[in-house]
Amino acid sequence: MVTNRRFEPISSRSRDSWSDQTVAADLDDTLLWSNSSFPYFMLVALEAGSLFRALTLLASAPFIYFVYVFVSESLATETLVFIAFTGLKVRDIELVARSVLPKFYAEDVRPDAWEVFDSFRRRCIVMANPRIIVEHFVRNYLGAKKVLRTELEVTGSAQTTGFVRRTDVLVSGHKRAMVITSPHICLMNMEASDLLWEKPSLIRTE
Repeated sequence: MVTNRRFEPISSRSRDSWSDQTVAADLDDTLLWSNSSFPYFMLVALEAGSLFRALTLLASAPFIYFVYVFVSESLATETLVFIAFTGLKVRDIELVARSVLPKFYAEDVRPDAWEVFDSFRRRCIVMANPRIIVEHFVRNYLGAKKVLRTELEVTGSAQTTGFVRRTDVLVSGHKRAMVITSPHICLMNMEASDLLWEKPSLIRTE
């Protein structure tokens, strides 16, 4: 395992030849200032669910944080998803994703990371968040052509079960495994575990 490896800051790279290249960027703590998706899950729990659901999620925050730090990032995210989404109707979540979340996501975008991301012709987003709450924003506002994401299980009556469709949510090594077409550049935060991606060129936000 590679540890304490340093990569070039974005300010050191020439952008003249980027127009025909592909970039893959993490969302949290890279394209967004925030390194936590918890506020967005709270909005979904409140707007698509109820005040009781939102308060339950809020009360569970210390436990989820403990699991994230000491047990597993994947398990913590799955717990967050289960509390926030279980039993919600897909159409209600989609309504929140289109009418409420874009304003908050847009205010959280990092100008420096966005400037780099926007300079590429082909843009890919890799994220642990469920597709249903983020895809509308990253495709229509950030111009991503490809979105690698966690997928929720949905019942025949179009309600979420609270479980993810795959064995694990798309975090850490699972993000790397999901990248099928190797980008020329991977854009990520210096502290992110995804610095271990084996890509031709990696740059970090400052």
